[in-house]
Amino acid sequence: MRYSILLRGTLFSLVILTLFFCTKIKSTDIGADLLPPVDNISTFDTSLEVFATNFTTPDSLLPRLGVEANGGSSDYILGSIANDPLFGKTTASIFLEFKPPFYPFVYEAIRDSLFLDSVVLCLRLNTTYGDTNSIQNIAVHRVTELLRFDSAYRTDKVVQYSNVLGTRAFSSSELNDSIRLRDYTTINQLRIKLNNNFGNELLSLDTSSAGNGAFRSDSAFRQYLKGFGLIPQATVQPGSANSLITFGLGDTATHLRLYYRYKKDGKFDTTSKTFVTFNGTPSASVNQIVRSYTGSQAANFLNRSGQRDSLVYLQAAPGTFAVLRIPGIEAFKQRKGNVLVHLARLSVEEVSTTGKRAILTAPTQLYLEVLDTTTGRYSPFFADAFNNGQFDPVFFGSRKKDLTDASGLSYASYGMNITRYFQEIVTRNNPSFPLRLSAPFSVVYSNLQIGFGLNPLGNGQVVLGGGNHSSRKMKLRIVYSKL
Repeated sequence: MRYSILLRGTLFSLVILTLFFCTKIKSTDIGADLLPPVDNISTFDTSLEVFATNFTTPDSLLPRLGVEANGGSSDYILGSIANDPLFGKTTASIFLEFKPPFYPFVYEAIRDSLFLDSVVLCLRLNTTYGDTNSIQNIAVHRVTELLRFDSAYRTDKVVQYSNVLGTRAFSSSELNDSIRLRDYTTINQLRIKLNNNFGNELLSLDTSSAGNGAFRSDSAFRQYLKGFGLIPQATVQPGSANSLITFGLGDTATHLRLYYRYKKDGKFDTTSKTFVTFNGTPSASVNQIVRSYTGSQAANFLNRSGQRDSLVYLQAAPGTFAVLRIPGIEAFKQRKGNVLVHLARLSVEEVSTTGKRAILTAPTQLYLEVLDTTTGRYSPFFADAFNNGQFDPVFFGSRKKDLTDASGLSYASYGMNITRYFQEIVTRNNPSFPLRLSAPFSVVYSNLQIGFGLNPLGNGQVVLGGGNHSSRKMKLRIVYSKL
């Protein structure tokens, strides 16, 4: 009798220890040595089927971007992916303001003594997603709509613009070359020369109330020049544009530079003036990203509520996501009773599909969260995904792993640990809610005051096996012991 009571007490202690200290048992790769051997006598291994349904991101969940109060900004993407058989087309445009460095702003001499050399719009290149040698054709337009610098705009924001001020066709690989300019050397910078009419227009501005007065104040200048729109155009070779290029709007190498000459002591002096994105007041900015799935493979699987999709098409935000349901959890509880869960891990793997391009790689991270159907809100896996109050992708196991199959082909694999969440369902009869799997740019739970970044904007796409895929099934693996 005493032995029986002692045994039950020991097992109860193991349950408590597992619930609160199983952080090291995250998957078969992290802490695998701590998993007890599966002997099918006291410790068992089973898998539950996952039902997956594909959806496009609704407007309410699109990323919101804007310049921060200190002038910093998220990296914005520019370019187009024109002929991807899996996910269709993507077009990314940037709208932004440049301002004088201070107000009131003046030139060295009166307007009639200023002579234009050139005016150039510059953006700092950071990274490229896709083919670095593909040609992008970018047109710079003049924005006609006054944007708010204190607003974060969704990526579906439509901005009004008018005439073209300049164009350039380029590949991101050619921007790696160092360029020697008059007063400095630069690298990884996109430079688009704007037309001379616009440059002379800038040289004609002044601060006087009798004149145009655009340089008098921030409000006056923003009414005069509402910003620039960088819009991808069709290239000389249709469909050749296959990259999204990330630019840093808050970098000092992102600016509008006006080169001109003026007379000084009877001689011409050459100089320049730089218009910036932050002069003490942030500038407004918009990153419009348009996804079109028409004619793509993904279009055959998207937004079919109630379906059990054999393939899951995940594209980084603003893109697609999947709702997952695991109906076998309830049956597992009824059959097994209160068990000790050593591991509950959602395993998802990339599948080979016709038309896949190696340059369009899988997302660095996937993210899994719970949809509370009673409140309609999403919530994180606090116990399984957060370490010391911070989201930890290694702790959660959500980072991509590059594996190789028997034929030598590489594929992406992800595994999210939800051990504590599953234990709570079994032990405390917590409800088994649907889950959402996505590749977000950032995650925000406003009701919980939690927010963190994940993937680069628009960077990553992958086709995963669904719960009923023939070879790479999405599944929930469970390792457990009977009490």
